[in-house]
Amino acid sequence: MENSFQTSFIPKKPVVSSKINKTPKSLLLIILSFLLIVSVLASIGLFLYKNYLIKQKESYSKELSLVRESFEKETIDELALFDKRTESAKGILDDHIVLSPVFALLGEITIPSIQYTSFSHQNDKNNFVVEIKGLAKDYRSIALQANMFNTEKSHSFENVLFYNLTKDKSNNINFSLKFNVKPALLSYQNNLLIEETENTVVPANPLLDNIQNER
Repeated sequence: MENSFQTSFIPKKPVVSSKINKTPKSLLLIILSFLLIVSVLASIGLFLYKNYLIKQKESYSKELSLVRESFEKETIDELALFDKRTESAKGILDDHIVLSPVFALLGEITIPSIQYTSFSHQNDKNNFVVEIKGLAKDYRSIALQANMFNTEKSHSFENVLFYNLTKDKSNNINFSLKFNVKPALLSYQNNLLIEETENTVVPANPLLDNIQNER
């Protein structure tokens, strides 16, 4: 009796090998893993480099602050020292007095019949007092000299007083003279400015010269 069916060992559908499908997936997985690892390492590296830059910036800022503070302190100290020297020099200049203007003015207002034999002065808190002893030809000469001290020219002399008038054997009159001197006349700075003004050369004006020449 024959079998009614036949067994066939030939597959009806083509058999595909599983190895062919697994290879691309494994390669893609490796590439993705590699990219992930590189990304993680890059992120870590950037984070560490950022922290390094921040620390460097803080370090440089501290160093810059120290240098700036040191520079500012030195500058302030130098300016303070300069200011102190300037004030000291100004004080010396303000306190410095010159007697030559007193002698010059005294010589201009003294009449020929008056002779001075001694001169002394005292300076106490801007109160400059001059004391003079002298010899006059007569009482009239003393009166005339007293009038000279009252003129506008001698306005720098104040509180003028003639006293101790005595006649000697030659009928000359011995006297004592006392007066105050205004600080402006004695100021070295004022006299220096006056000298500079007097020595200043005024530039010529051609237009003015032509007008004067035409006249």
